[in-house]
Amino acid sequence: MGGQVTERADDWAEDWANTWTGGTLVHWEDVSEADRHRLREATTGETPAAILYPHSVEALTEAMRFAHRQGIAVIPMGSGSKLHWGGLVENAPWVLCTRHLDRLVEHAVGDLTVTVEAGAKLRAIEEILAKSQQFLAIDPTYADDATIGGIVATGDMGSWRQRYNSIRDRLIGISFVRHDGELVKAGGRVVKNVAGFDLMKLLTASYGTLGVITQLTFRLYPIPETSQTLILTGEAAPIGDAVMAIRRSSVVPTALDLLSGGLVHELGLGNEKNGDRLGLAIRLQNVAPSVQQQSDRLRELAENLNLELKIFDDDAEQDVWRRSQTRLEQGTSRDRLLLKWGVRPTAMITTLGALDRLLTQIKVPADTAPAIARFYAGSGLGHLNLPRSRVTSHLLGQLRRHCQANGGFLTVLEAPQSLKHHCDPWGYTGNAQRAMEQIKHKFDPQTRLSPGRFIV
Repeated sequence: MGGQVTERADDWAEDWANTWTGGTLVHWEDVSEADRHRLREATTGETPAAILYPHSVEALTEAMRFAHRQGIAVIPMGSGSKLHWGGLVENAPWVLCTRHLDRLVEHAVGDLTVTVEAGAKLRAIEEILAKSQQFLAIDPTYADDATIGGIVATGDMGSWRQRYNSIRDRLIGISFVRHDGELVKAGGRVVKNVAGFDLMKLLTASYGTLGVITQLTFRLYPIPETSQTLILTGEAAPIGDAVMAIRRSSVVPTALDLLSGGLVHELGLGNEKNGDRLGLAIRLQNVAPSVQQQSDRLRELAENLNLELKIFDDDAEQDVWRRSQTRLEQGTSRDRLLLKWGVRPTAMITTLGALDRLLTQIKVPADTAPAIARFYAGSGLGHLNLPRSRVTSHLLGQLRRHCQANGGFLTVLEAPQSLKHHCDPWGYTGNAQRAMEQIKHKFDPQTRLSPGRFIV
C-alpha cells in the first residue's frame, strides 16, 4: 500500500529540492522534534522517511507525479496541529507539507471574498482582513497554529457554526492536486459565479485522503459593531427549555453553546467540580440597538425560567470564550481524549446526563479533572474532552451507541495510540459506506493518500 523509498526516489527528491520549482527536503533524522512528535502520534508502522516542503504549486505537482509513478504513499500536512486526528496512517514514506504555500492570493474587499494558499495560517489572514473590517468567521481548534488548508481538510468548526454554518458552506472555490499529480480547480472567486461540480464540499473533512489542497476561496463577513455574551446556568430541565425557546425565537445568536457541568465549574460560574448544573452561553453580535434588544429578551427568559445570568462585555467577553476553548483543548493525547460527537438537538441534555452516569461507574482519584463537554446547540454537534483515567473502550462503546441511537455519532479525534488500535476512531454505521468507497477509488485508486486515516 505505502511502498518504500528507494535509492532512486531519494536521488529524485534531492534533485527536486535543488531545482527552481522545488522546495526543501528534510530527512527524518533532521526533522524538528515538534514535527517528529506529531508524525509519531499520527502514524503506525514505520515512521516517514522524509518531509518535502514544496515552495510552489508546480513543485507540489511534480512531487505527487513522482510519488504516483513510484507507488509512494504520502501524508499531506499543513502545520500538523490536527495531523493525529482520526485513524492512524499506515506506512507512508513521504510527508508533503504545504507550510510554505502561505500566500494571500487575492482579497476582493468589495465582493467580500478572499483567496489564500492552503498553508496560510488563520491568524495571519485574520490580521490582514481586519484592516478592512472583515473576517473569515472560522473558529477551529488550535486556532493559533492551524492553517487554512488543515482546517478545511478536517472540517473543523466551533461555536460560530450557530450563525455561519459549517466551513463548507462558506467555501466557494478550491484547487487541489490529485493522486497522479494533476491540478484540479473547482468553484470560483466570485460568490455569484460558482459553477461546476461542488468539489468544495467533497474535499472538506476528507482528512487528506482525496487530494492535497493548494488554494481556497471563501466568502467573508463584516466585523460586527457590537458583541455581548450572556451565560445562563441552572438545572438541566430549565436549561433545555431555554435552548428550545431561543431556537424558536427571533433572537439570532452568533454562538449558542450548551456547557457541561464540568465546563461550568472550570469557567468559575458557580458549579461544584462534578456538579449537575449546566450552562448556556449565548453570544450576540450585531449593531448596538439589536444586541440590546435581544439581550433584554434573554434576561426576561432567564428570569421566567429561574436561571442565573451573567453578562460579559468587551475584554471579559473575549476572555470567557478564550478560557472555554482553552479548557476544551487542554492536555495531550497521552493524558486525555478529544472527541467529536453529535446527536439530535432535542437529545443534547439527555446525552450529557448519560455521560455523567457512565463516568460515575469508573472509580478515579478525587483530584481527577472533570469531563469537559460542549454542544453547539443549533446543530447538536460538539466536542468532548475526557481525562484518560476516566475512559475505557467499554465506556466509549456505550457512549457511541447512545449517540447513534439519538441520530448521531461519536468520533475519536485524539487518543493514545493503544486505544485507537482497540477502538475504531470513526465507528461509522451509516448507509454511505459503499458511496464513500467508490469516491475514494475514483480519487485515489491505489490508496496512497493518508492510507488508514479516514473511514475508507
